[in-house]
Amino acid sequence: MTKSVQFTRQDTLHAALGVIPAFFLIYFGSLTPGIAFAIGLLPTSLLGIAPSRKLRLIYGILGCLFGVGVYVGSTIVNLHNIWIAAMIFLVVSFAATIVSSKRPAGGLLLALLIPSLALGASFTSAEALGLTIAFMLGSMWSSLVSLLWPEYPPNKETRARLMALQPANATTYGLLLGLAAATAVIIGYSFDPAHAGWVAAATMFVMRPVQEMAGMRGIGRALSTIVGTVLVVLTIHLWLSLVATAFVVAVVAIITIGARSSRWYITSFGTAFLILTIEMFGMADFAAVHQIAWYRISDNVIGAMIALVFGLLIPELLIGLKRMQLARQAEAG
Repeated sequence: MTKSVQFTRQDTLHAALGVIPAFFLIYFGSLTPGIAFAIGLLPTSLLGIAPSRKLRLIYGILGCLFGVGVYVGSTIVNLHNIWIAAMIFLVVSFAATIVSSKRPAGGLLLALLIPSLALGASFTSAEALGLTIAFMLGSMWSSLVSLLWPEYPPNKETRARLMALQPANATTYGLLLGLAAATAVIIGYSFDPAHAGWVAAATMFVMRPVQEMAGMRGIGRALSTIVGTVLVVLTIHLWLSLVATAFVVAVVAIITIGARSSRWYITSFGTAFLILTIEMFGMADFAAVHQIAWYRISDNVIGAMIALVFGLLIPELLIGLKRMQLARQAEAG
């Protein structure tokens, strides 16, 4: 049975070794690249250490999709047309779902690329390019560090984790995912234009093919993100030095990766903390800090609600309608 907070020695050591470059980047004053590097560890590290070294390298390459997605997302948002951006997100989400349904590992495409596209909508192309490079370096470094562990026979857990990301009905889920993405983009632009991608990113991180997972993730991610946001505000108030900030970022990254198998949503907490630290570190206007934090919380709650509508409510309605139709056919027969 999975514990509420559960660390494994392998994941924790993997995280501790992986975060070393990020620590020193921040220590020597390169705060944004350092934190971005730490975030780049997550897509690869959160998959765990794969059985074979070949698969570990593949994990690293797949992790780079997160960085690529951020840059592509920033390009889409810079079209400055909300309806075109929404349509692109709908089409890309649908196409990615169809492609991902062909192979077990294809579910990673949905888990990595689509959320990163939404996240990229919060940055300009220039900002996203630098972040993309740091994200990709972090993913590849995590992959290389994982090569230190010996290979082991594949287990059921690895395949089950990949299969859990696969949609049972690719066409239906792809359409729902695309509509959720488009809706989130439109609402994000309308509610918080300065950080339009936050609502969409929250929606895409919560959306999953399994309905029960969507329901739990909606509540869990919203609460976990609030905790991460509050912690960022507290650390900003402390006026931490670069050395202290390097330690805090390293600890958060290690907790996020080391406790990846926990029942609680540690990943959402860590991601929210690291991304907001990039946004707010060094800000002297505490009113602005609180305003950004409030928008971040609100955006994530709205995003979670959108995901629950398209990932849980609408599928339940469709199932109910199908049952009614079958019942009528049975009565007629």
